[in-house]
Amino acid sequence: MIIREFSEGDLDEITSLMEQLCLLKGKDFDEERWRKSLTERMLTNSQSNVIVAFDEKSNPGVLGMAQCSVKNSGNGLKFGYVSNLIVLEDKMRSGIGELLMRNAVDYFKSNHIQSIRLALIPNLDKAATILFTKLGFQDILHIYELKI
Repeated sequence: MIIREFSEGDLDEITSLMEQLCLLKGKDFDEERWRKSLTERMLTNSQSNVIVAFDEKSNPGVLGMAQCSVKNSGNGLKFGYVSNLIVLEDKMRSGIGELLMRNAVDYFKSNHIQSIRLALIPNLDKAATILFTKLGFQDILHIYELKI
Protein backbone atom coordinates (compact mmCIF):
# COMPACT_ATOMS: atom_id res chain seq x y z
CA MET A 1 0.00 0.00 0.00
CA ILE A 2 1.18 3.50 -0.83
CA ILE A 3 0.11 6.67 0.96
CA ARG A 4 0.59 9.73 -1.24
CA GLU A 5 -0.85 13.07 -2.26
CA PHE A 6 -3.90 13.14 -4.52
CA SER A 7 -3.28 13.46 -8.25
CA GLU A 8 -5.78 14.41 -10.92
CA GLY A 9 -5.88 10.79 -12.07
CA ASP A 10 -7.47 9.89 -8.71
CA LEU A 11 -10.46 12.21 -9.16
CA ASP A 12 -12.97 9.57 -10.28
CA GLU A 13 -12.06 7.17 -7.47
CA ILE A 14 -12.09 9.75 -4.68
CA THR A 15 -15.35 11.12 -6.03
CA SER A 16 -16.78 7.63 -5.61
CA LEU A 17 -15.41 7.53 -2.05
CA MET A 18 -17.00 10.88 -1.27
CA GLU A 19 -20.34 9.65 -2.58
CA GLN A 20 -20.01 6.61 -0.27
CA LEU A 21 -19.29 8.91 2.69
CA CYS A 22 -22.37 11.03 1.96
CA LEU A 23 -24.54 7.90 1.74
CA LEU A 24 -23.23 6.69 5.11
CA LYS A 25 -24.02 10.07 6.68
CA GLY A 26 -27.42 10.42 4.99
CA LYS A 27 -26.41 13.53 3.04
CA ASP A 28 -27.08 14.47 -0.57
CA PHE A 29 -24.10 14.28 -2.91
CA ASP A 30 -23.66 16.79 -5.74
CA GLU A 31 -20.94 15.21 -7.87
CA GLU A 32 -20.42 18.21 -10.15
CA ARG A 33 -20.07 20.61 -7.19
CA TRP A 34 -17.68 18.23 -5.41
CA ARG A 35 -15.41 17.82 -8.45
CA LYS A 36 -15.34 21.56 -9.14
CA SER A 37 -14.68 22.44 -5.49
CA LEU A 38 -11.88 19.91 -5.11
CA THR A 39 -10.20 20.92 -8.36
CA GLU A 40 -10.35 24.62 -7.50
CA ARG A 41 -9.10 24.03 -3.95
CA MET A 42 -6.15 21.97 -5.12
CA LEU A 43 -5.17 24.50 -7.78
CA THR A 44 -5.54 27.66 -5.70
CA ASN A 45 -4.82 26.68 -2.10
CA SER A 46 -1.27 25.59 -1.38
CA GLN A 47 -2.29 24.79 2.20
CA SER A 48 -4.84 22.19 1.21
CA ASN A 49 -4.07 18.59 0.42
CA VAL A 50 -5.83 15.30 -0.14
CA ILE A 51 -3.96 12.23 1.04
CA VAL A 52 -4.87 8.92 -0.57
CA ALA A 53 -4.18 5.31 0.32
CA PHE A 54 -3.38 3.60 -2.92
CA ASP A 55 -2.91 0.02 -4.04
CA GLU A 56 -1.38 -0.09 -7.49
CA LYS A 57 -2.23 -3.79 -7.81
CA SER A 58 -5.98 -3.50 -7.31
CA ASN A 59 -8.85 -1.86 -9.13
CA PRO A 60 -9.95 0.55 -7.82
CA GLY A 61 -6.49 1.65 -6.77
CA VAL A 62 -7.58 4.25 -4.20
CA LEU A 63 -8.53 2.54 -0.94
CA GLY A 64 -9.16 5.64 1.15
CA MET A 65 -8.61 9.37 1.49
CA ALA A 66 -8.43 12.27 3.92
CA GLN A 67 -8.68 15.97 3.11
CA CYS A 68 -6.28 18.24 5.00
CA SER A 69 -6.37 22.01 5.10
CA VAL A 70 -4.79 24.77 7.12
CA LYS A 71 -7.33 27.16 8.63
CA ASN A 72 -7.07 30.42 10.56
CA SER A 73 -8.66 30.73 13.96
CA GLY A 74 -10.16 34.06 14.97
CA ASN A 75 -7.05 35.10 16.88
CA GLY A 76 -4.58 34.77 14.02
CA LEU A 77 -3.35 31.30 14.93
CA LYS A 78 -3.46 28.53 12.35
CA PHE A 79 -4.69 24.98 12.88
CA GLY A 80 -4.95 21.88 10.74
CA TYR A 81 -8.36 20.57 9.79
CA VAL A 82 -9.05 17.02 8.61
CA SER A 83 -12.27 16.33 6.74
CA ASN A 84 -13.73 13.57 4.63
CA LEU A 85 -11.72 10.68 6.02
CA ILE A 86 -13.14 7.67 4.22
CA VAL A 87 -11.98 4.13 3.47
CA LEU A 88 -13.60 1.72 1.01
CA GLU A 89 -16.24 -0.23 2.90
CA ASP A 90 -14.62 -3.63 2.32
CA LYS A 91 -11.24 -2.26 3.51
CA MET A 92 -12.50 -0.66 6.73
CA ARG A 93 -10.84 -1.75 9.98
CA SER A 94 -7.67 -2.79 8.17
CA GLY A 95 -5.48 0.10 9.38
CA ILE A 96 -5.87 2.31 6.32
CA GLY A 97 -7.67 5.10 8.21
CA GLU A 98 -4.92 5.14 10.82
CA LEU A 99 -2.22 5.35 8.14
CA LEU A 100 -4.06 8.22 6.46
CA MET A 101 -4.39 10.08 9.77
CA ARG A 102 -0.74 9.56 10.67
CA ASN A 103 0.22 10.98 7.27
CA ALA A 104 -2.15 13.91 7.85
CA VAL A 105 -0.42 14.61 11.17
CA ASP A 106 2.96 14.51 9.39
CA TYR A 107 1.63 16.88 6.71
CA PHE A 108 0.58 19.42 9.35
CA LYS A 109 3.84 19.05 11.28
CA SER A 110 5.80 19.78 8.10
CA ASN A 111 3.73 22.96 7.72
CA HIS A 112 4.51 24.02 11.33
CA ILE A 113 0.92 23.53 12.49
CA GLN A 114 0.63 22.78 16.19
CA SER A 115 -2.95 21.56 16.51
CA ILE A 116 -5.36 19.57 14.38
CA ARG A 117 -9.14 19.63 14.52
CA LEU A 118 -11.83 17.47 12.99
CA ALA A 119 -15.54 16.97 13.37
CA LEU A 120 -17.46 13.74 13.55
CA ILE A 121 -20.88 12.46 14.42
CA PRO A 122 -20.27 10.32 17.54
CA ASN A 123 -23.29 8.01 17.17
CA LEU A 124 -22.52 7.40 13.50
CA ASP A 125 -18.73 7.34 13.61
CA LYS A 126 -17.96 4.95 16.48
CA ALA A 127 -14.93 3.43 14.72
CA ALA A 128 -13.66 6.93 13.93
CA THR A 129 -14.09 7.95 17.57
CA ILE A 130 -11.97 4.96 18.64
CA LEU A 131 -9.31 5.79 16.03
CA PHE A 132 -9.06 9.47 16.92
CA THR A 133 -8.89 8.72 20.64
CA LYS A 134 -6.14 6.16 19.96
CA LEU A 135 -4.19 8.85 18.07
CA GLY A 136 -4.51 11.29 20.99
CA PHE A 137 -7.37 13.52 19.86
CA GLN A 138 -9.55 14.91 22.65
CA ASP A 139 -13.19 15.92 22.55
CA ILE A 140 -13.18 19.68 23.22
CA LEU A 141 -16.40 21.01 21.70
CA HIS A 142 -19.93 19.87 21.06
CA ILE A 143 -21.94 21.51 18.31
CA TYR A 144 -25.71 21.65 18.46
CA GLU A 145 -27.88 22.05 15.37
CA LEU A 146 -31.48 22.99 14.82
CA LYS A 147 -32.84 21.97 11.43
CA ILE A 148 -35.56 24.28 10.23
